[in-house]
Amino acid sequence: MALRTAVGLLEDPDIKLRTWAAQSVQRWYPAPDEPRGNAEVGELLDRSRHLFSDHVLRRRKREAGVNS
Repeated sequence: MALRTAVGLLEDPDIKLRTWAAQSVQRWYPAPDEPRGNAEVGELLDRSRHLFSDHVLRRRKREAGVNS
């Protein structure tokens, strides 16, 4: 899953990888064919909450079918 990879790289020592990872997480949206309600997606979004406003984080979780 691309989101898992990007969130994992948010703490990489390489600034370029961290920057790429942050941009990837911010651009992530659930694919139309992805099952909704995946708890891992909620956990990954929570781990990257510093990249989003509260409003955007809630919206992404709602779009992914994950409870806040």
